[in-house]
Formats: sequence, structure tokens, C-alpha cells
Amino acid sequence: MNKAKITDIAERSGVSLTTVSRYFNHPELLSGRTQDKIESAIKELNYQQDHLARSLVTGESNLVGVIFPHLHLGFYTELLNQLIKYGKEKGYRFIVYTSDQSREEELMLIQSLLSYRIKGLILLSHLLLAEDIEALPVPVISIERAGGNFKQINHDNFTGGKLAADLLIRNGCEVFLHINNDFREDWPSFKRILGFEYEVRDRCYERLIEHNFTDTYTEQATKSMCELVCRITEKYAGKKIGVFCSNDDIASLFEKECIKKGIRIPDEIELVGYDNSPASNYAIYPITSIDQNISLMAQLAVQSLEDDLPYESMVPAVLIEKETTSRKKA
Repeated sequence: MNKAKITDIAERSGVSLTTVSRYFNHPELLSGRTQDKIESAIKELNYQQDHLARSLVTGESNLVGVIFPHLHLGFYTELLNQLIKYGKEKGYRFIVYTSDQSREEELMLIQSLLSYRIKGLILLSHLLLAEDIEALPVPVISIERAGGNFKQINHDNFTGGKLAADLLIRNGCEVFLHINNDFREDWPSFKRILGFEYEVRDRCYERLIEHNFTDTYTEQATKSMCELVCRITEKYAGKKIGVFCSNDDIASLFEKECIKKGIRIPDEIELVGYDNSPASNYAIYPITSIDQNISLMAQLAVQSLEDDLPYESMVPAVLIEKETTSRKKA
């Protein structure tokens, strides 16, 4: 069978060669109806575009590299979903790697991505130094990492932490806990801890760090959460506890353990997560969460591939109240 060509697509879909070329390079310039006609022709002809050959000829690519620390968290998986959604509108395709071992390993992954002549790199890991990133020959858009002469998309973490604390204080909590899997003071996410601790600074407060919560879908994470819930309920028996988790996945694991032990949420313990990811809505009791506006972050990242300017975009924090915190009656 002869390999289908662009001329075959144009003939089958009833449009010009220019329109087909525009579909592959700037699909946003075409109407939905025209895109549908071309997509139907591509499927009927079983056409496969040779992206590497195209990039060698034109010097341009529609491929974008993305590096996550891992994909355990609902925040990362939802961000990837949103990147794909907005990237499709611009004709981008993504090559996704995870990197949580070493700076050297990540630099090797990036060299592999560069061999595909990627248009740009979206970076969520924290392994590279700012100077490593600044030396790369493609636009780099970082999400939730601090510093450097490149495009950064960060969340207003400090306000997010304050919003969580203010709600728990308003709802009459007597003890305040922050549960996290890890932190570093140079991570933007550390500011959510600072915001929370600033508001509860004169109250009974404890910060709980458990590295097993990095992947909440493991047996060890469940065991550690069981031990943590037992310890805090014994230590603070008779007190109303307000819990703020660093992400929705940890909050969901915490909620499950409370339900197993017959602890009433939100009567005995109030719970706030972070990200407002799908995990917060799919929990048995939908979890009150700080919305990171993941969709907007993805949209800004995709737009920034065309706008290679080194500035920071700050996404505002919004509290989304659900069933794990008390709601004041009107």
C-alpha cells in the first residue's frame, strides 16, 4: 500500500493544500467544521505524519517536552490532562518524562528531548539549578518552582495557606495540624505552610511530615496514615481538630482513615486539602480544598511557548468549601 500524502488528504477532504498545511501548523485558524473534515480524511487514509522529518526540513517542531517529578499526585495528572487539551488547540504534541532521581539524570532526559527538536520544555521538577535551565537552547516554562531567568507559573501559596487556616479558625477548631510529605524552603509550595502557620501562630499547632505520603497509593502510606490518625486523636482527645494537607491525595487518604475509625467529619475533625484536583471531588466526602486553577496554569504554559519572556505569572488562590468543613447556616 502506498503511503498517503498531504495531497491525498486535500483531495479526500475537499480543501486546498494550504488549508491542510494550516491544519498541521496552526489549527486554531481553521473552523471546527474544516478541522473535522481533514481529521476524517486523515483517519480514512491512515495518514501518519513524520514529525522528525518535518522538523529537520523546517527547523520547527510541534513537540513539547514535559518533565514531572512523578505522576502519583492528582495535581500532576490533571495538569497533564489540561496541557494536552490546550496543546491540541495549538497543534502541539507532548513527550512526557518523570524524573525524581538526580540532576544528572534529568539533564540526560532533557538531552533526549532536545534530539526531537522540541519547541519548548515545561518543567515541574526541582532537581535542576537555575543556571542549568537558563543554559538550555529552548524556551523553558517552569510550574511551581522558584527563581531563574525564565518563564515561571506559580500559585499564590501563601494566601492559600492563610485561607485554609482562616476557615478552620472560623469554624471553631481548637487544634491545628499541617500534614505534608516533604518540603524545602526554596520551593514555592513552602509558602502554603508559612501562610497557614502565620495565621495559627498563637494557637495549638503541629507540623507533621511523613515521606511515605509521597505516593498515597502504597501500602506503606496507608499504614503510616493509620498510625498518624491514631496518634493525633489520642493526643488531642476531646478537642476539635483542624487539618490542612499539602495536597488532595494526602487529604483523601486522611479522610479514609477517619471513616474507618468512625471519626465524624466535619464534627470532630475538619479537613482542608490543596489543589482542588479531581481527587478532592471523588472522595467519599468531597474535600474542601484550595483551588490552584490547574486549567489556567496549563493554559498559561501553552501560551508561553509562543511568548518566550522571563517573567512570573502568579495564579490566585481560591477556597472551595465542600463537605469536610462546617458550613455556617444562614
